[in-house]
Amino acid sequence: MGETSTSVEIILKSINDINSDSFETDGDRVNALLAAYALVSRLETPWETVARIVLNEPLLAASLKILVDLQLFERWQEKGDMVESCDNLAGMVNCDPSFLGRILRHLAANNLLKEISTNLYKPTKLTNTLLLSKHGEWINWMFDNGLPAVAKMPEFLQKTDYKSPTDPEDGIFQYAKEYKGDLFKYFADNPRDGECFNHCMGGVMAQQVNWLKLIPVEEFLSGADPELPLVVDIGGSLGHDLDKFRLAYPDTASKLYLQDLPEVIERSTCPNPVNKMAHDFFQPQPVKSTYPFNLKILFLSIDGSLIQLRDARIYYIHAVLHDWPNEHARKILEMLHDALKPGYSHLLIHDYVVPDQGAHRKMTSYDLSLMAAVAGKERTKSEFCDLLYSAGYRLVRVWRSSPASQAIIQAELA
Repeated sequence: MGETSTSVEIILKSINDINSDSFETDGDRVNALLAAYALVSRLETPWETVARIVLNEPLLAASLKILVDLQLFERWQEKGDMVESCDNLAGMVNCDPSFLGRILRHLAANNLLKEISTNLYKPTKLTNTLLLSKHGEWINWMFDNGLPAVAKMPEFLQKTDYKSPTDPEDGIFQYAKEYKGDLFKYFADNPRDGECFNHCMGGVMAQQVNWLKLIPVEEFLSGADPELPLVVDIGGSLGHDLDKFRLAYPDTASKLYLQDLPEVIERSTCPNPVNKMAHDFFQPQPVKSTYPFNLKILFLSIDGSLIQLRDARIYYIHAVLHDWPNEHARKILEMLHDALKPGYSHLLIHDYVVPDQGAHRKMTSYDLSLMAAVAGKERTKSEFCDLLYSAGYRLVRVWRSSPASQAIIQAELA
């Protein structure tokens, strides 16, 4: 009995000494996290698993939403993020201490707050990050838009014979919201929800592995014509990715092109001389050569200036194709096809590439959330191969880092 007890103590101490800073690479950390998830599933009884899924986690999310609405974490930070009693915290947000204690206790039970002693709490790194819009807005998005769609998902799929939605204007989200039009039209009609979504996407971009660390950038720069556009970021939002390229290669700024819808481009954070162009990716790509003898093509930029457009070295598209079912994704790729110069231009698609076996839960969660929100999907390598082939491309290779991160698919004209 004594030896068994000692062994358990050693195991527990080893586990308790590990944190996210214990690993040399993020890939090692992710692999350890996957092992920890598997350990939990082995340690839990079936009832504990069911209770976690249907009781603990939904009520944890609801508890976070309540505290976000109360602005507790903002008030707490204003007081210096010190250890506070439940009564003091209730006074900060003018609510019933008995009620608040029940919420705080649930967060502490899930390690989202530190329970110092009876009714004494301290915030954690996680609760402090909720003060950042790119993280905290996820709570608002989930309750205002995500969960209503998820709640109606079983009912919608039952009514549609359990087939994957393929119409972005008539899917699970529209069924739940009783709305006609795709998600992006919904954002135009409901700007607060659109703003919330943009903050969420900013958080996603911030936590993604820098795309320049996934590919051998110098190989793509080698042989690039200095007189031609270098990178065209299609549907590039505010320019998070393109600005990473600009910072890494500042001398190329005038050869970089950010494209998105006009209302998005107007809010771009990319500084001049990066070229900012209003463009709908369902329309033909304007950065291309369509005339013989390399004649110059002029295009009116967002600020009214004329810019020269010819074949680009890299056409880059991040987190766009997964927002659309195959028919629409194929159209986006077809609109790019004539812009690529054979033997010179590269198409880089930055998305999750789901393995045929052993997919990370982040990938599967995104896949189902895309199905609910936009009739989109995360794709496997073979699905990308088929999609690319149908639009006139071939897959060259897949660049990836850790099992949980997005990958970059390198493609070229077939």
